[in-house]
Amino acid sequence: MRLKCLRWLSPDSALKRGALREECVQFSIAHANQFDPLLTFLDELSDLTRFRTLELNLQSCLLFHLAGLIKVFSGSRIEKLFDDIAEYFCSEFLCQGYSPDQKSSLRISCWVGLYQCLEEAALSSVEYISNLEKCIEVLFHLLPASESANFTGVHLPNTCRGMACGSSMLGKGSRGLVPLGDLVQGGSQSNEVLKKIQAKVKLVRMGSIPLTELGRLKAYMLNSKSKDIWNLLVEVVAALQYADGSFKRQWLVDAVEISCVSSYPSTALLFLGLLSGSCCKYGSLLTLDQLSLLSDLPVTLPSLVTEPSWEVVAESFVSSLWTSTERIYYWVAEKGLPDNTSIAQPIDGSEKDIASFLLHVMYHTCICLKEYLPLEKQLRLANMLTQNLRKEK
Repeated sequence: MRLKCLRWLSPDSALKRGALREECVQFSIAHANQFDPLLTFLDELSDLTRFRTLELNLQSCLLFHLAGLIKVFSGSRIEKLFDDIAEYFCSEFLCQGYSPDQKSSLRISCWVGLYQCLEEAALSSVEYISNLEKCIEVLFHLLPASESANFTGVHLPNTCRGMACGSSMLGKGSRGLVPLGDLVQGGSQSNEVLKKIQAKVKLVRMGSIPLTELGRLKAYMLNSKSKDIWNLLVEVVAALQYADGSFKRQWLVDAVEISCVSSYPSTALLFLGLLSGSCCKYGSLLTLDQLSLLSDLPVTLPSLVTEPSWEVVAESFVSSLWTSTERIYYWVAEKGLPDNTSIAQPIDGSEKDIASFLLHVMYHTCICLKEYLPLEKQLRLANMLTQNLRKEK
């Protein structure tokens, strides 16, 4: 029996034919354990070559009922099922064959099916989880790009059904399914690593996992080349707009501390520009031009740090900012750091082109915040300017 009713149906209407075919598929899933022909039928329908030829509603039906399929398929067939789904959503056929709404409908059906699979005890086995993870990563990468971040703190409505569905479907299992264990700190990050970080940030922005999960990304992002990580910095700052004040203040302090030891201090400073610009009174004028963000630090950082709710971290922040400034000064001047300076990673040579500009910006930022520095460091700051002027002459 091959369910010939799928081909020989009453021609009353396309809608009725589609609904009946879906019921036939659901019937097959429900009884495949008792009848081998039904299992063979489902095996054929789920094979990627045949699956691509099915009507849209039947594809959605099979994706929606993935949990039912894994109950009747063997272990190796389950692995192939997930691999086929991942390949299908990456294929040019999907991109060219359907409208945006149709592709969104398929993705939503798959999100639902994958979530139900997470509930199945059978998938507690590691051999299946890796294949399911692949499907989830593919779907994450297909999520539409986030709307332009509104850094004034006003919530932007999320009208993307796929993103909303992904959030609700994967809120439970997402932490373990977007692993961070193989991230490499520093330098250029591979595309796969960046995709994993991006997936994590998107989950936070969608509310599927708590903001505290962003803390695990901090060291990786702020010790990477800015050209690789810029879009993620923007995403993170957008997510931080919904955090409470203490959480934002901790990010501010941690970022400036990382700039003291990072091989890429410009990345941490760009993040400080984004965060301070989004939170201070000049937020409505914030630009996403990187050089402008850095140029504005002498305005945005003092404006933020001197606000009553932020002044609690002012001394520790300015102390670290001074340390970072002094480190860049000695690097630009090609001098060794003082003996009492804590050990830090060497600044990468790729920062050389922007180093003098960074020093200029950081020096003027420290001048604007010098009231939070002890007298000794204020004198060293003045001496730094004097020596720099002599060098220019």
